[in-house]
Amino acid sequence: MVTGTVRSRRLAGILAASALALGFAALGGLAADPLGAIRWAGEVSFRRSGAREETFRGPSGEALHTWVAGPLSGEPPVVLLHGLGAASDYWAAVTRTLVRSGRTVVIPDAPGSGNSEAPAAAGWGLAGRVAALRSLVGALGLSSFDLVGHSLGGWTAARYALAEPRMVRRLVLVDPGGFSFPPGDDDSAFRRRLVPRSREEGRDLLGLLFFRPPFPRAGFVIDALARNYSAVPVASTVAAIVREDGLVGREREFPVGTVLIWGERETLFPLEDGRRAAGRLPGGRLLVITGVGHDGPLEAPGPFTEALFAALEGRPPATSP
Repeated sequence: MVTGTVRSRRLAGILAASALALGFAALGGLAADPLGAIRWAGEVSFRRSGAREETFRGPSGEALHTWVAGPLSGEPPVVLLHGLGAASDYWAAVTRTLVRSGRTVVIPDAPGSGNSEAPAAAGWGLAGRVAALRSLVGALGLSSFDLVGHSLGGWTAARYALAEPRMVRRLVLVDPGGFSFPPGDDDSAFRRRLVPRSREEGRDLLGLLFFRPPFPRAGFVIDALARNYSAVPVASTVAAIVREDGLVGREREFPVGTVLIWGERETLFPLEDGRRAAGRLPGGRLLVITGVGHDGPLEAPGPFTEALFAALEGRPPATSP
């Protein structure tokens, strides 16, 4: 009995030490690559939602990656486009909720993001992103779908809907770019804020993106954010965007019933942009989520999801978001 107790204690000690070692290893991995850890968690979430991975060819022959959750043979799917510096995992929680409601969801990685290969040099801008979406639609054989985009993904969704209005059943733009540019002809200072080169500039970018970040403001997180946004995919995309890509003056051409979802404390693309645009959209609506900044889907998942369902179903939110 004594021997068995000693062995049990030793086994318990070994298991405890192993668990502690794994915990420290996980923390070390998180500190070394926090965005990678977040993306890994997003992939796990997609798999638990029953999503499968698909690969298709982009406009310049690059291999592009997407997740598909649910059958493509039923109700038109919801296509979710992520923004600058993000990848498909941005939509992991939203995908889980949509799948539970019975919707099929398609979540692509933009060219050069996530598991998608980089495009040819000319493919980093808005036209390249729209062409990649067109390739996705062709590869999956989609004839109609609901299109949702956040930030640069919203800008991409808007440009696609302007070019292919018959393909988009409902258009939902979440804190989209394109409805204004910084005043004057020189917007280089604004572009530089999107491509940080130091921890201080990374902290500034964090303030642009989040009113209440869903992760700690630790130095290693800020450094990871700065590394991500100064890398080739972001820097090349920012450099490729031109004023001719803008949406101002084209609002009347948007699909009837386009919905804008905006963060009340948004500073990257101020709420006034959304109010002005909504007033010009045919049958357009603006849903404002209080107390959040540019990244409402991450800062307030519950209110955001309620606003999204209201937009997709063409009804007012059950509660004021």
